[in-house]
Amino acid sequence: MNRLACTFLTAALAVVGGTAPLPAQQAPRAKWYTQPAPPPRELLDRLNLQMSYRLYVPMDGRQDGLATVQLQGGNLFVQTRSGLVARIDAETGATLWRQRVGRPYVVEHALAFNSREVYVINNVHLFALDRLSGAVNWSFRLPEGVSAPPVADENVLYIASATGRLTAYLLPRPDLLATAPSSAEQANPLPSLRAESRSSTAAVSPLTRSVRESSTVEEAVGPQPTRLWAEVTGLRLELPLLLTPDRLIVPTPNGTVLGLSKLLPINATTTLSYRFSTESPLRIPASYFDGVAYIGAEDANLYALQAAGGRLLWRATVGMPITRRPAVTEEDIYVVSARQGLIRLDRATGQPRWRIPANGGWAEFNAAADYFLAANPKYVYALDASGRFLVLDRRRGVTLSGFDSRDFVFPISNDVTDRIYLAANNGLIVCLHDREYLQPIRHHRREEEAENPVRLRLEERITDDIGTKEIALEEMLKHLAQRFPPLRFRIEETAFRDANRDSPAPLGVKMPPVKDKKLGDVLKDLLAPIQCTYEVIGDTIVILPAPARR
Repeated sequence: MNRLACTFLTAALAVVGGTAPLPAQQAPRAKWYTQPAPPPRELLDRLNLQMSYRLYVPMDGRQDGLATVQLQGGNLFVQTRSGLVARIDAETGATLWRQRVGRPYVVEHALAFNSREVYVINNVHLFALDRLSGAVNWSFRLPEGVSAPPVADENVLYIASATGRLTAYLLPRPDLLATAPSSAEQANPLPSLRAESRSSTAAVSPLTRSVRESSTVEEAVGPQPTRLWAEVTGLRLELPLLLTPDRLIVPTPNGTVLGLSKLLPINATTTLSYRFSTESPLRIPASYFDGVAYIGAEDANLYALQAAGGRLLWRATVGMPITRRPAVTEEDIYVVSARQGLIRLDRATGQPRWRIPANGGWAEFNAAADYFLAANPKYVYALDASGRFLVLDRRRGVTLSGFDSRDFVFPISNDVTDRIYLAANNGLIVCLHDREYLQPIRHHRREEEAENPVRLRLEERITDDIGTKEIALEEMLKHLAQRFPPLRFRIEETAFRDANRDSPAPLGVKMPPVKDKKLGDVLKDLLAPIQCTYEVIGDTIVILPAPARR
């Protein structure tokens, strides 16, 4: 029996004590190469845990390793240092696709997602992978260096640069093009809003090619994103951005938090909606849940900030600087602070929920726990500063048991479900869960199921004689907004100018009677004769030039 398995067995029933956590020890460990064995069944039985699956992500030898692992919806998205991106079913462990992109060993940022694509930053290139197949839809050479992971909604990608500039790019929709361009059009591409073709060398290697063979990435390929706006902040943009239904939340290292509109307001010169200061440096990523941004600062405060308006809802003081991204579930927030450990706070009020016996008194922190892994209604799972696995009582906060998991050096914090993920740089990922919870507990279910009210309205089927009289598009949009609240419209004049087209506002349109048809389809039919289309951006239906049919 190997050393690690023996350690698992001998430690299974131990009640784990703790010393003051040392957060600085965690970062170097994440790059160590180890070859752990999955926890043996005897150990898991004693902890009432069950292994859902174990899998290996292909690695390019010992110099390779995990770069990012992100849980998004029902999927795990894994990125290796050598440039491999894999989509894995988070519940079964089945690998849905793998794709190798860009230059190896230049991966610096996490992935961004929407329902159609996965966005990968590699060196100075942005790659858009089809979410279903992993195929490369397009790639784009970025005009400047990227300083923080990008974020995306269905229509727009937001990128922070090392110069302090935030740029919003309207994403191309190659799926909207009727046919492929002809050879003549490929030789002389015409720029358009939705698809700007460029000649290119091969930018992406299939999985069957080696890392060495995939090291050439020079030109952009396929349709290209279009810049909607750029905001020069004058601040360092190094922390991950937060995306809400109508705002982009930008925490910065100097303690300033910016709230930006997704669209540049009409007649405005800035997207800035508000500015909030924590008056303390920020070193860790913020979290977002159900309209609130949770920001942990060096001044030992956790700030609950209303994302839409920037109003401070509450502030919780935890005594020492916060060292980990707050893990947020529907009821709780789990926060780690330096030399104190893990505390459970009430999400609505910020009040502590644990009273742990300590030195003849009571403590609000579990001093042994240094890293939140997952939680269910009964237990909280964490790591101590050395990487040892801990099982905590969720109600009381006391440590119940644990085992030696130090060879799983790549921690994965999961506040999306109750599943526990342990990983190592040899590519091994193990998924565990409590035996009583056969189906994943989705902590963010309400948020995941919440739909944009505008999109919901567009999905409604209508039967109505809206009117057959031809009127100007501008007037028709006003009429629709009044008739079908909460619809609101905007003609994106800049996009039409960039496409060398006049504004469609005065063009005549008419809508025939409709019967049992989706309102969104009715709107498409209305816009098609004047070669326009629409995108839903935030809470606004934006009228845009239709892609050229080829």
